Amino acid sequence: MKLLLSAGLLIAAVAVAAAFAPRAHGCAFTIPPTAYDPPADRADHLTALELAGFNMIAPESEFFGIPTVETGTRDTRAVSESPYAPPTLLKAIGWIESGISQADWNTPFGGVGPALVSFDCGYGIMQITSGMTSPIDVGWPSLNQALVATHYLFDIARGSAILVDKWNGAPQVRPIAGTDTNSDPRVVENWYFATWSYNGFTGPGANRSNHPSDPGYAWPRSGYSCGALNDGYGHSYGDYPYQELVFGCATRPPSAEGAQFWEPLPLSLPDLDDPDWADPLSLENWYECNTPGSALCDDFDLMDIASPPPFHFDPAVQPPQEAAEAALGSPVLSTSPGSVGDVVSQVAIENLGRGILAWRARPHQNWISIDKQGGVSLGTDVVCSPGAPCERTPLLTITIHTGTAPTDGSFGWVDIVSLTTGQLWQVGVRPPEVTPGPTSTPLPTATATATPTMTPTMTPTQTPTPTPTPTRTPTPTPTRTPRQQFGDVNCDMTADSIDATLVLQFGAGLTASLPCPSAADANLDAFINVLDAALILQFSAGLIPSLPPPRPLP
Repeated sequence: MKLLLSAGLLIAAVAVAAAFAPRAHGCAFTIPPTAYDPPADRADHLTALELAGFNMIAPESEFFGIPTVETGTRDTRAVSESPYAPPTLLKAIGWIESGISQADWNTPFGGVGPALVSFDCGYGIMQITSGMTSPIDVGWPSLNQALVATHYLFDIARGSAILVDKWNGAPQVRPIAGTDTNSDPRVVENWYFATWSYNGFTGPGANRSNHPSDPGYAWPRSGYSCGALNDGYGHSYGDYPYQELVFGCATRPPSAEGAQFWEPLPLSLPDLDDPDWADPLSLENWYECNTPGSALCDDFDLMDIASPPPFHFDPAVQPPQEAAEAALGSPVLSTSPGSVGDVVSQVAIENLGRGILAWRARPHQNWISIDKQGGVSLGTDVVCSPGAPCERTPLLTITIHTGTAPTDGSFGWVDIVSLTTGQLWQVGVRPPEVTPGPTSTPLPTATATATPTMTPTMTPTQTPTPTPTPTRTPTPTPTRTPRQQFGDVNCDMTADSIDATLVLQFGAGLTASLPCPSAADANLDAFINVLDAALILQFSAGLIPSLPPPRPLP
């Protein structure tokens, strides 16, 4: 565990014999796949967030590429020249969502471990929930789902695409910010409603309200800060609507060893004491368009606002193409051995190229099972931090269920596919008790399967193709599932000792349910247990700045 608990809290927690809660059911992966988190200085993460803002990770992908951004007022809405999302805004979202972490809290930076999965199936840095709540490839995680969970670049790219989808929801199903600046996407304050919608375009009555005029939030209130606890600003997630968390974090960024992770961007928020913003953002206008059970509202123009002054442009500049090529690398998949015949066998999944090889494995017959559905294999150029678990070549365990396996000499196979190149290896599997006769179907060998059977291996300058199909399955506009304040188990908008007690009671089986279960997993390890209770107590006492807690440097 990365965060050391104080002795008193730990003793108090274990005084109750709490049992582990089961992992969330219905997420894309039955068991979280492995993921690689770059070193703790976040340099690689932050570069990836800049690449995503300029659509440089998977620009041709309909799933991971950023849509073209719309501009203009309601009567002059038009398509801009190029896709764009403010990189500093993406950095702040990544920090608020996960502390900019792709792997779980027990995995040191610069290492490989289980992917970060929240209680409500949010995956990775950008906590992608939409499309990740169930396996969608005939009971198996799809290639896109696997890429979101395993590869930090594509998790960030998907989060960026979702944010732009939210922007493009205006004016049909969202208000417009920036009526006086032609809703220019380069003005970061104009992303106010898109940022609000990333976490859920919610208001009073929701599990988590993001409406700035909700009476549950104090007014006036100081700005939120991701900086030092003694900087004079607020640090409790529950005291702010989501968009104010993000804007505050962009303005007052987190630091490590005295260095801020990005250049502060002093974003302006709507002044709720000024009628120019207080009137459009009134609860009367909200209820006009969001009455439960009402038809789709066509009056979002009531909530349109001007750009809060002074407005700002993002100082982040577009990275060079070489940065994208270096980040994506040129992974080359190889497996060994190419066929197995024991009841339990292991196959090595190796990356002979550069960068991160994200993969998915899937058996084709129901008498074959595997211990992993996906993960990463690292090229020798990928940096592993000293002391961090960093298995570069993972082993896939293949089990043959002899009671249901065929006895006629036929064989099965396991597909292992590289998610960014489409390269496919098929590992042949034959039940061990079958001795091949002269009429038996020959078992595939390593030489028979070494050549990829899907798309050719990418060259370093090619754009990755995350899915073997040219178009994605049409889906509704992604909706970020609203999440209650972490630690606020009883839904009263605070995280305190009462919430910790409820978590302990739930873990010990003294109560069968929690009012807000998605808020109980305070450390995002997909369990509800004594560790979450201890973290809630630490947060309530001011010993840690936020829930989930920031991961310390290794």
